[in-house]
Amino acid sequence: MARFHVYRLKQSRILALDLQSDLLERLSTRMMAPLLRAEEVSMPMARLNPQFTIAREPYIMATQLMAAISLTEIGELVTDLSPHGDQITAATDFLFQGF
Repeated sequence: MARFHVYRLKQSRILALDLQSDLLERLSTRMMAPLLRAEEVSMPMARLNPQFTIAREPYIMATQLMAAISLTEIGELVTDLSPHGDQITAATDFLFQGF
């Protein structure tokens, strides 16, 4: 598992973005935010819900829905969003700090 990588959750079609520091790799969970298809999100907030293109489809990071996911529930790697790390970190900062 790696921070800012997107994985498909097992037993579902949900894509989840790994937000957890790689320094905490020994934990049995990863803190992840779901990535929702843009058409499923009615009013995203630009700073809280950044948009990314994955397989030519627009996805919205649902930062406010982040949760700890068991490693046993995390499936295949889909893509790496590391180039967008600053934008992703800004979204989590906005959620927790309000700026």
